[in-house]
Amino acid sequence: MKNTLLFTFAILLSRTYALQVHGNPHALWSCLSGKGWDLETISNPNFTADSLAFNRRLSFEPVAIVSPSTAEDVSGIVKCAAENRFPVSALSGGHSYAAFGLGGQNGQVVVNLHKMKNITLYANGTVTSQTGNRLGDLASAIWFQGKRALPHGTCPYVGSGGHAGYGGFGLFSRQEGLLIDKIVSAQVVLANGTIVTASNTSHTDVFWAIRGSSPSFGIVTAYNFQTVPAPPTNIVFTLNWTESLNQSQFVDAFAEFQKFSEIAPNELGFDGDLAPDGKGGINLSFLGVWHGGASKFNSTISPFLSKLPPKFNFNATNYDWFGQVEFLAGGRPPDKFFAKSLMTTTPASHAALNSFAKFLYTEGVKSDTNWFIGFDLYGGKISQVASNATAYANRNAFITYQFYASAPSITVPYPRDGIRFVTNMLHSLEPNPQEAYPNYIDPTLSSAEWKKQYFGPNYDELARIKRNLDPTGVFSFPQSIGSA
Repeated sequence: MKNTLLFTFAILLSRTYALQVHGNPHALWSCLSGKGWDLETISNPNFTADSLAFNRRLSFEPVAIVSPSTAEDVSGIVKCAAENRFPVSALSGGHSYAAFGLGGQNGQVVVNLHKMKNITLYANGTVTSQTGNRLGDLASAIWFQGKRALPHGTCPYVGSGGHAGYGGFGLFSRQEGLLIDKIVSAQVVLANGTIVTASNTSHTDVFWAIRGSSPSFGIVTAYNFQTVPAPPTNIVFTLNWTESLNQSQFVDAFAEFQKFSEIAPNELGFDGDLAPDGKGGINLSFLGVWHGGASKFNSTISPFLSKLPPKFNFNATNYDWFGQVEFLAGGRPPDKFFAKSLMTTTPASHAALNSFAKFLYTEGVKSDTNWFIGFDLYGGKISQVASNATAYANRNAFITYQFYASAPSITVPYPRDGIRFVTNMLHSLEPNPQEAYPNYIDPTLSSAEWKKQYFGPNYDELARIKRNLDPTGVFSFPQSIGSA
């Protein structure tokens, strides 16, 4: 009886996957078996746990999860998937907001890179890092091996593969650019299983495409980055008010932040957060890192402080590079949430700030979600790279916003109005968004919206390269290049 039920279930599963992606899972599993790769299917005891999305609002069921140890393993997995007509996704850290590391859809072959964690720093300052490494792994390795640094995000648990694949912003980026700007070369497994080294002189189409849209074009198994000497001065400062600001004070404070940001030196990394205070008001806080000379910090920041509403706490501490990495390191456990992003190219007008504040102080304080808005100052070295130099197009960004709202608990359903609330929050500031940050991926964007907001004028070239490199759509997911 037990064997009959298992056989019946296998038939039903086969039909489900065949209808969705026109592949036969049994043939796929046979191809993936006996190769020495760690293979998980629905019959494995750890499969359910290992296929959980970081964003628990979403749930997808891969057809297989395979954990390779080498680029050659990855090549073999891709060939098996392609031969059996199953799409492939790479899982580096698993923090995709839309669970695209799991495919963002059922029936995906997931290549879990967690075993591929070699990091080697060379005498010329370049580092080769496999994409199973998280940002924390990479940051600590280059610091302890040679007191080197890279511009990247602050969460140590984010996978280096996806972070670099879609841009890679951090507080050091205004001085040193995005993480993709430090890529010298990359080892990439293409849709036909070929392993190539892409750079400015070899496989240049691949190299251009993976610096801003890598998951659509292959699986990057290792990056070679050009590191920089870790700056000796890293003054981390925090600013928050002892009492929540009223609506007018909030508008004034944010307007001053924008004014100061327009003239801020590149050595300043600057961001902030907005969140309800639980008492009917809004908390506004700022955080930044000054990488310039210590003697110039006070003269740089004082003009900004002098224009702010009173009664704030301001603290500044100078760390060595890795000390500030540790101070800034944060991370969230798995959550049930929805998020959108907005990249603005100019300061928000006074009218826009008033509209934004009105929404926050009326609708925001009543929301049944746990929400926050993060905002980061861009510009500097990021904007000194031409928009068509890499697939990442939004080089003209001034401030990038993340609008994020989670359920009151991971164990309860996501609020019915949560997605609408986040969307309205964004639209209260900018009703006609033109640009968005692909590392805050938003699965609710229409095809026209994500193509424009993430890739802008670079999309047509990306589509051309996709047709040449992956004509059958091996690397496909809901917002992959070439999808409808």
